[in-house]
Amino acid sequence: MPMYEINLKIHDENELYSPFDESCRTLSTDVSDYLSGQYGKKATDDEIVLKIKCDGPVDYERVRGAFQELIREQELHNANQKRSNMIKQLWLFSVGVVFVAAAFILDGVLDSVPVEIVSIVGSFAVWEAANIWIVENPRTRIARRTLKKLNSTKIVIERTEI
Repeated sequence: MPMYEINLKIHDENELYSPFDESCRTLSTDVSDYLSGQYGKKATDDEIVLKIKCDGPVDYERVRGAFQELIREQELHNANQKRSNMIKQLWLFSVGVVFVAAAFILDGVLDSVPVEIVSIVGSFAVWEAANIWIVENPRTRIARRTLKKLNSTKIVIERTEI
């Protein structure tokens, strides 16, 4: 299996963690942004190795825990996004169907311009629901698969010579 290696160079272990988290369970924004950018460059079937090079000692278990916490946060965000998409999709589709049905009912009762406006609003709402289904939902599925892959990331710590 091909391997994708991400190298992270730090001088001190504390650079890995958010300065606001005294328990050191949260990766810093800089580190998580860097990792996200690097993961975006890899092929989906590659084995991932995160190689941390540090001038001093690094607690492997703490790093692994912070990394797992980052993944859990992303999984929670992804699940919330999926739920939000479902609610928006159902709402937009329902509103769209109501407006399109209203356009059919009002056809012949009102002038053609108001009927067309109601029909366009309904069509637009249905289109937006379809857009979530066609575009947004696949993104969340891809993100979920990526997060599963990240769970198997191998972390290697190397101490550099000072």
